[in-house]
Amino acid sequence: MTSENRTKSFDCVKSVREIRDRVSAEIANMSYEELRQWLDARVQHDPFFTRIPQFQASDATETMQDAGRVPDPPLDPPRP
Repeated sequence: MTSENRTKSFDCVKSVREIRDRVSAEIANMSYEELRQWLDARVQHDPFFTRIPQFQASDATETMQDAGRVPDPPLDPPRP
């Protein structure tokens, strides 16, 4: 069977493009603060993000040190 003979029941690429276009239009004119609020609201209620454990930076550092790896320094250290 070749791809020419199959019909798709779901077009993933088309779906992703539609979602991306819809989100882009929704956030196009938002300020930075509005965008932060919009993202925070989505992350709190999205089933995908609720399954990801929330780690504090200190937890990540301890885990890296336990593995024998020191965390990389920030690329742009804060300036006084």
